[in-house]
Amino acid sequence: MSAPPSPTLSDSELLDSLEEAGFDFASDRDRRIEALQREIKQVKNLKESDNGRVVTFVEEKLLIERMSKERYVLLHFFHNDFSRCKIMDQKLSELAPSYPHTLFLRACVTDIPFLVSKMAVQVLPCVMSFVDGKAVDRLIGFEELGDSDQFTSKMLEFRLKQSGVLPTDLSLASNLSSNFVPIRKDDDDISDDEDRRHTTRGARKGKVGIRNGLYNEGSDDDY
Repeated sequence: MSAPPSPTLSDSELLDSLEEAGFDFASDRDRRIEALQREIKQVKNLKESDNGRVVTFVEEKLLIERMSKERYVLLHFFHNDFSRCKIMDQKLSELAPSYPHTLFLRACVTDIPFLVSKMAVQVLPCVMSFVDGKAVDRLIGFEELGDSDQFTSKMLEFRLKQSGVLPTDLSLASNLSSNFVPIRKDDDDISDDEDRRHTTRGARKGKVGIRNGLYNEGSDDDY
């Protein structure tokens, strides 16, 4: 003996039920239209803003103020005399259009002495990730990119995504920063392990810092 068919509602009965329950079709439609308009406006504002490209700052105060207004920020500490900084600039420029919700910034270390000291930047290029105003990650040189000038933008993209600074879906991105463990910083804003790694690398490669001369032979540069 077969089971009785499941109860169903015809289209007309369903509409009648919704009307009896007080469902307002016009109001729901208006809400959807308003949501779509807000989304369109947001996209337009992003296109007209600094998002989607790499922006250079030469004034430290303005840079800090700009960073404080954005949730997702990438900052490239560079020096014009270092060839690897130019390579990093190119790769970041390739990534920026794909991530309109992330602000891609760059600043020469000679223009931002306070940030260089505060963030203990010692090796260039250095790309720092900020989420909700907090430094959550730093990419130093090309060591994590195969230690080669031939790394691809996809490799850089994969590495930067680990910190949650490159959201593609904001409904999911809201959880990224809370799930990522920020870098441990002591009073000098740099971990002892990282400080030792910088010292070891500098001694091993025999590079010369900017203050004592320039080193520009295609390897990571001490600042």
